[in-house]
Amino acid sequence: MGDCLCIGIDFGTTFSGVAWAFSRRPEDIRIVTRWRADLAHNVDDAKAPTELVYGAGKLLLSWGYDINSNQTPIRWFKLLLADQRDLDAEVQNSPQLKQAREMLSVRNISAVDAAADYLRELWKHTIAEMEREFGKQAVKGLPFKVAVTFPAIWKLDARRRTEEAVRKAGILDPRLCGATTLVLVPEPEAAALATLAEFKGRPGVRPGDVFVVCDAGGGTVDLTSYKVQMTDPAVDVKEAVEPDGKMCGAIFVDQEFQNFLRGTLSPRRYDKMTPTQLKKVMNDEWEHGVKRGFDDSEREWEVRLPADAVKGGLFAGRRERESRAGLKLGRGHVRGIFQPVMNQIRGLVKKQVDEIRNKEGKKPKCIMLVGGFGRCSYLYKVFRTEYSNQDIEILQSSGNNPWTAICRGAVIKAMSSSGQSGPVTITSRISKCNYGLACYEPYRDGYHNSVDKIFLHTEGGYFADNQMRWYLRRGMDIETQQPLRFSFYNLYRYASEMPQNQLPVSILYSETRSATNRKETEVSCLCEIRIRLETPFDTLPLFFNKQGIEYRKMIYEVEMTSQDGLLKFSAYINGRRQGEQNVEVKYE
Repeated sequence: MGDCLCIGIDFGTTFSGVAWAFSRRPEDIRIVTRWRADLAHNVDDAKAPTELVYGAGKLLLSWGYDINSNQTPIRWFKLLLADQRDLDAEVQNSPQLKQAREMLSVRNISAVDAAADYLRELWKHTIAEMEREFGKQAVKGLPFKVAVTFPAIWKLDARRRTEEAVRKAGILDPRLCGATTLVLVPEPEAAALATLAEFKGRPGVRPGDVFVVCDAGGGTVDLTSYKVQMTDPAVDVKEAVEPDGKMCGAIFVDQEFQNFLRGTLSPRRYDKMTPTQLKKVMNDEWEHGVKRGFDDSEREWEVRLPADAVKGGLFAGRRERESRAGLKLGRGHVRGIFQPVMNQIRGLVKKQVDEIRNKEGKKPKCIMLVGGFGRCSYLYKVFRTEYSNQDIEILQSSGNNPWTAICRGAVIKAMSSSGQSGPVTITSRISKCNYGLACYEPYRDGYHNSVDKIFLHTEGGYFADNQMRWYLRRGMDIETQQPLRFSFYNLYRYASEMPQNQLPVSILYSETRSATNRKETEVSCLCEIRIRLETPFDTLPLFFNKQGIEYRKMIYEVEMTSQDGLLKFSAYINGRRQGEQNVEVKYE
């Protein structure tokens, strides 16, 4: 594989970041900064806000840190890439998500188009920064390998919409130096690639050790656990138990803080703050003050507010306090703000640890905190207290490392997709769904449901309809790059029974933990594969049924591979692999 630039994009709910590296210097991963910013101290942040402001119609005015205090941005639009039914009720009904949906609806902008608009600006800034550091001609002359992250709890529809947004953003546009390739990678997997890379050569890391990666971001908290398979020459790991996650990230702590302010000041005083003032309070006093610095120590925090909002409030009774216009927050106040979200994260981690104990018969070696919220001091303190008596280490890197772990890991993923071996390889994952095809089976009394009994004239006998052949069951290991293949056959009397010489095949899925071998109501269609036959009908093998009637028999195999965050399909007809141009996959 020739030289290339590997780019990792962490497209987040509240903040997004980009990292990149030259394939000859894989250890030198650069973080994109130097954002255009309304507030100067945000220019060199490792990430930019995932926010947009539109003007008349669909005209994009500003994005990220360049949004000024007088503008009302659209936030949380990334969550609209997911189907509403797949979001927690609390998230569906949140004011922020409702506002994002309404603001896009008024402008007739889809979630995919909004995501594409944001990614387009992020991409243009990334190209400019790479050219500034690496040289315009070097960037122009090298093909790109791009990895884009998505929350592990997202369903396939949301992943496909993410890919569509990437394409609409122009990231995959043709370039003279070669095609740009795209891989999608779950956020906790990207975080694990960056974090576990630091374990290479570390004393005490042995095959069989299990590590929990807690990726606490702005919107989602994802839990993925990995079991070490090999430590030398590279670190090989596999998913230990089924990943888990929930919408309980940092944005919900921010929401609790705003609720606290509204309740403390009274709605009337809270509403006196202009959007500009509230944005400054949330950014300066909360995000860069209390939220990042709180470590559960016994101290008092002061949150400076506009004087009109504080006068006469609960914490501002004295003249000198009024002049400073500040709220005094004690340890208990801040704990209370964090508590609802912390309880949910603690529950997720406990469940993951318990599942590891049940499956592996031992505790995990450590819990790694990554993501923007993962660098929170209070999060570290809570888990260190909770798991110290169980001899489970809590690891939290310093500085921006937890915040940039996902985009750095995405770069490592992009490198591995280009054929370059990285410091960490994930050899297998655990399936979160059952995948398969519907089929007929010879009918057996007492085994099959009598309502499924039908007579097939092609076969000349009784068969059971609505039966499932599962390729993969939920909870099973999926070996990366290793395809799963099942064989079926159809019988045809006439060529006209195959319109346009095409064979349609429906891939079905179920999220139930114990899917039956019957096509029940919870089984849904994932996609339809249309296979255009290269073999002329009259060359298909002959088949004679029990009555001696002649048919043409077509044996077909559908092959499924789990790769780069999506499922890939290919087809074989009578043992011959069909060309990619003859296999069309259409998702429901």
